[in-house]
Amino acid sequence: MSLLTRIASLLGLSSPAPVAPPGAALAATLTVPASLGFVPVAIHFDLFDILVSLGSPASAEKVTTTCNARIKARDNNEPELSTRLASDTLYIMAGLGLVERMDEDSFSANAITKHMVAMPSAQHGALHFTTEGLMAGAFLMKKLQDTNFAYPFADADGPLQYAYRLMGQPELAAQHTYSIMETQGRMDSFNRFMVGKFFKFGTFPERVKSMGYDLDSALAMDGNPGSAAMVDIGGGRGELLLEVQAVYPQLTADELIVQEFNAEIDSVPGVRLMEWNYKESSEQPIRGARVYSLQHILHNLPDLDAVALLQKISKAMAPGSRILIIEYAKNLTYTSLHASMIALYGGRERSPEEWRQIAGLTGLKVTFEAS
Repeated sequence: MSLLTRIASLLGLSSPAPVAPPGAALAATLTVPASLGFVPVAIHFDLFDILVSLGSPASAEKVTTTCNARIKARDNNEPELSTRLASDTLYIMAGLGLVERMDEDSFSANAITKHMVAMPSAQHGALHFTTEGLMAGAFLMKKLQDTNFAYPFADADGPLQYAYRLMGQPELAAQHTYSIMETQGRMDSFNRFMVGKFFKFGTFPERVKSMGYDLDSALAMDGNPGSAAMVDIGGGRGELLLEVQAVYPQLTADELIVQEFNAEIDSVPGVRLMEWNYKESSEQPIRGARVYSLQHILHNLPDLDAVALLQKISKAMAPGSRILIIEYAKNLTYTSLHASMIALYGGRERSPEEWRQIAGLTGLKVTFEAS
């Protein structure tokens, strides 16, 4: 599946008709990585925002002048942008489809540019996958070769850690990817990405109900009076639970619990924040909750870690409790995300059969699934 076909699939559009011969399509796909390395440059200098704010086609020189005026106004002694770097970056962004190239030296915002500016989480996501993700991918084969192709990777012993080991930074090489990002001051950006990701289709209650899941019954107190309504494990800044609370205003902050192990998050207004690291010896502290939710958490974990986390939740569940696992389907649309999870965290996307196997190992049963 080509890059354009995957994008069309993500957006629910008809796949574009193939126009390039096989060799050209191959070259277009495999020469992308270096181009992605320029995405952080575009974001650092606010090039997407500048094109949107200018509102009409602009030369690289005009973009550079606007950018440097902003830098001078901030008065933080920041390095300025050169016209040559702006020109190359805008040209490359146009090749990626992130901006429009009007002629040889004229660029403008397109729909993707405007989306990235209107939804800042998308730019933070772009930074993550073109910083940590690109680096991990570059060292994947070297890691395999030097370890006699030992596979799968452990969560804190993957290609990213190996890259830092080869660069002579053992303190980073020994850390999980999230800890590396925290050390480098990158975790706040990642948390901002997780709030909105690249795009969202409705609120959490709207999404699960559109798939046919009976969230009303799952949250009802009938089977579990006095219990917590919902525990969102790895719930970041609490956006999922706040969306639930907006639809179910009878649920109090004490009934909606975010469990996090993230130094950048110290409060979540409107819900209850609890620190919990499943890797420590402590069991799941909230017992008998009506719903335990794991949204895009398990695909970050190797199989054994996913089993360990689910076992702890399983032991805490009451007869009426449910676990809601929200992950991407393992199909051709999400092959790049699958590769990213492997390289960054030792995780993976999983098929329905793989989920049933994990459920069987943790004393759970799959009672609902949607593609």
